[in-house]
Amino acid sequence: MNRDKARAYVVSLDEQFGVDAENAVVTGLVNGRPQIADSTWGREVRRQTMVRAIVRTLRTRIRPELPLVMKTLKPSVSKTGFGPVIVIHRGSNSLQLFNGEQPWRSFRVATGRSQYPTPTGSFRIVDMQMNPWWRPPDSDWAKGLKPIPPGPGNPLGTRWMGLSAPGVGIHGTPDPASIGYSASHGCIRMLIPEATWLFDHVRIGTPVLIVD
Repeated sequence: MNRDKARAYVVSLDEQFGVDAENAVVTGLVNGRPQIADSTWGREVRRQTMVRAIVRTLRTRIRPELPLVMKTLKPSVSKTGFGPVIVIHRGSNSLQLFNGEQPWRSFRVATGRSQYPTPTGSFRIVDMQMNPWWRPPDSDWAKGLKPIPPGPGNPLGTRWMGLSAPGVGIHGTPDPASIGYSASHGCIRMLIPEATWLFDHVRIGTPVLIVD
């Protein structure tokens, strides 16, 4: 058996006996709190070690039974160190930040009006911008409007946390009177200082659960 055939054989062993590590994930809400399924360790064949052992053994007359050498795979996200989770309640116009499953801080927010409701579901933060530009979305209500640069009066305030829901994000607002109401075009508005605080305590990939 040449080295290429040995590699192919070892790959097949890894496909048969290897197990992927699984990160902790948010599975839903129970009594308003996020529930997190814990991570699991995985394993994979030490491919180079096994290839060398097979090739070396085949070059001799002795044919001992080779043990399958494997290494463990550590998940990158565990339940104990899960980090921030955002839960947004449309009905009460509130945003709760959790550290894993533990409550951390709550905020009053504005969510989408009836014509442009904030979507419900499980999302994540995919974009974070300081001092963002506001650019008109592809929507009837924004036709004819022009982009607005960073500065006083920018509809996004000074922080933008875009979600995996298209066109929806969490951001500050220069209109504090809208907080506590269904007043936006689908986004989640916060007071500018509170949006700044939240921005500093979340990250790309932070789960966001939006419920009624």
